[in-house]
Amino acid sequence: MSGRVRAVVVGGGYAGVMAANRLAGSRRAHTPLEVTLVDPAPGFTERIRLHQLGAGRRASADVPWTDVLNPRVRHLPARALRIDADRRSIGLAGREPLSFDWLVYAVGSGETSTSLLSVTDPEAARATRTAIGELRPGSAVTVAGAGPTGVEVACAVALARPDLHITIVSPSGSMHPLTGHPAVGRRLRRLGIAVESGTVDRMTGAITTGEGSRPAAPATIWTAGFAVPSLAADSRLPVTGDGRLLVDGTLTVPGHERILGAGDAVSVAGPAAAHLRASCATALPLGAHAADSVLARLGGREPSAIDLGYVLQCLDLGSGQGHVRFVRPDDSPRPWALAGRAGGWTKEQICRMTVTWLAGEASTPGSYRWPAGPRLPVG
Repeated sequence: MSGRVRAVVVGGGYAGVMAANRLAGSRRAHTPLEVTLVDPAPGFTERIRLHQLGAGRRASADVPWTDVLNPRVRHLPARALRIDADRRSIGLAGREPLSFDWLVYAVGSGETSTSLLSVTDPEAARATRTAIGELRPGSAVTVAGAGPTGVEVACAVALARPDLHITIVSPSGSMHPLTGHPAVGRRLRRLGIAVESGTVDRMTGAITTGEGSRPAAPATIWTAGFAVPSLAADSRLPVTGDGRLLVDGTLTVPGHERILGAGDAVSVAGPAAAHLRASCATALPLGAHAADSVLARLGGREPSAIDLGYVLQCLDLGSGQGHVRFVRPDDSPRPWALAGRAGGWTKEQICRMTVTWLAGEASTPGSYRWPAGPRLPVG
């Protein structure tokens, strides 16, 4: 292959930025790489901070692109509408189509269709912050979903507005492997947060429990599930039933060697990837691996399959408190955990390290590595 090679990354989240940085900084490609990151946002979003933004305990979750992107990456502020795999072209809203030689699809996840409050993105989190701030003392707040996001949102709101009555509603109560730990339950009770088994209508906020139905609370925050953009399906690329892009173990789309995927919006085929969960802990190594697969093929080598294991799951429980659960590589829980201040300190260090890893890859190409082979020791 001669001349400059055009590599395009669609999506500027954890996976997309990591992929763009690795591609732009690599010296392994035998031809110069021109790397473009397509994302409409004015800056990088720390999604793991959005619950704090939504509760009013943080002013922003934005990081300037210059802080996390390799200067050789061109940021194109645009929204991708459709990918033409045969012509190697991307249709963009309000712009001319963008051609590519290699494409990394990293559009991330978003909100399930709902009219309720959420913390899915900065705009939604700011709207939630405004709504919570306008509530009268004594008002009820429902958090739909008892997973990590729901518990983190509930704790943040309880600390920002201790004068509100907060209830987490979930079909299974607090039965998530991480949030259902007794130490987490004790923290919720200390903050005055109730946990109730039931369902929340994602459009009206109405609550149904074993005791019957009741109207929506003055504020309902939806955290009970996310969706992925329809870009892959709209582009007639292979997708799962929920719209995630199908990729093989090398993160390549079957039948489309020049298109790779990483992050929440992809489904990696094979039993070795069955344990992967949507998280920055998954997105970062997938983004790096997608770039490595491109670089391997540019160098005339066959890319390797992803081999990713976990060590931790983490929760921010507010005001320096947290919960960190040790897990096996397949993400099943181990019997050890860090609670209270120790858990909060560990969680905060991991949150800070995500941006540090991105910035490090931008300034020192190839610096993002993890010990003991390809398994990543973060939650």
